[in-house]
Amino acid sequence: MNPHILTAVRETPFFEGLSPDRANRAASAFHLRTYERGETISGVADQEPCTYVLVSGVARAVRVNHDGRCLTSGLLDGGMAFGRLPYAADEATEQVEALVECEVLRVPTRDLESLAAVDPLIARSLAQSSAQRLRAAEQRLAALAFQPVPARLAGVVLELADHFGKVTPEGVRLDVRLTHGALAEMTGTTRETLTKVSGWLRTEGICSIERRAIWVMDWQALEAVHAGERCMPGRTARA
Repeated sequence: MNPHILTAVRETPFFEGLSPDRANRAASAFHLRTYERGETISGVADQEPCTYVLVSGVARAVRVNHDGRCLTSGLLDGGMAFGRLPYAADEATEQVEALVECEVLRVPTRDLESLAAVDPLIARSLAQSSAQRLRAAEQRLAALAFQPVPARLAGVVLELADHFGKVTPEGVRLDVRLTHGALAEMTGTTRETLTKVSGWLRTEGICSIERRAIWVMDWQALEAVHAGERCMPGRTARA
């Protein structure tokens, strides 16, 4: 038994409540790996159906269209499951990329199905993780349908702040390096539009998106943009 895997299982919320014996049994099925920022953790190129559980770090799930266009479907943090989930017959269409260094547990999906069949706590965790991701996906879909780009970008920055935000005398600093292309994917817009919107946020003294960090200078104003109470001139309800 790898002691690092056992420690990861015991400290990850996905396995919360397992007895020592059941934790040992779960740990024997998993492999542990660390991924650097920008590395692909899982995707359509996986050679066998595998399920992943994020132990630490933050990753983003991306849907890739046949023409290469990408859309971020959600952020993942500690305790969440992704990849090919048990009992799902569909092909893998999601790619998950590490936003920071991530520690990840991996298990063949068929082995996790066997564990879930005899351990209701693991089955419950799978259901909870799926439900959490479904709610997040529904919220993103509603934002794409009903919110203009400035509100969507403000929502993305606020979500990132939950993971990376640090309060400083100059404002809230988000120590995450994202290109305008990656932020555009997360917002559901083009790089050109994102550049215009981020320029407006910077000019208004609300938020500055830089190469190595994002700064939020006026938190209340950013929340107002997200809520649609403060609008960028020339932007319609969905533009």
